[in-house]
Amino acid sequence: MPKLSTTRRGFMQLSATSAAFLAAGASFASLTGCTKAPVASGYKVLRNTDFEFITAIAPVVLGGSYPGVLGPEKAPEVLLKAVDNLVVTLQEYAQSQLIMMFDVMQSAPLRVAMDAPWSTWPEATAEDIERFLQGWKTSMIPLKRMGYGSLVKVLAMCWYSQPETFISSGYPGMPKRELLTDQPIAAAD
Repeated sequence: MPKLSTTRRGFMQLSATSAAFLAAGASFASLTGCTKAPVASGYKVLRNTDFEFITAIAPVVLGGSYPGVLGPEKAPEVLLKAVDNLVVTLQEYAQSQLIMMFDVMQSAPLRVAMDAPWSTWPEATAEDIERFLQGWKTSMIPLKRMGYGSLVKVLAMCWYSQPETFISSGYPGMPKRELLTDQPIAAAD
């Protein structure tokens, strides 16, 4: 693996290149109409196009715990609602960056530029998605590694925060409070 330059000049070059790439991608996405998609009915931020991406990568990211006890019919809706609720709470900048990443994943030419499958997300195989995620995870480009971290953390937080999924992670659930009503309260001396 080639050694990365950690000089100030190298950092500035990487920053400029990353900013230019994101700006070009966002411009292309907006020209193709990706960002103009309306928010899906019943959701606050996510669009129907985002659903395809999230539901395609979820089984690979979450492994055997997805769809779990919720089943293949209910699991996507629960996950999408949780992701929507999380994204709406993000600061405006973080929210816009995540939505921009979803936009990039909807355009085939931009997907290929980001080492994602050319095919649409519903058509992508688990192997294609695994290869894409591993490529981002091990990339020398910090932007891809940050994208990988963001995707995995958002999906894992949203999935494992659902009470129905506690059992798949070995978490017994929230502690239960028990009121001791049959014992008298001792008086202080």
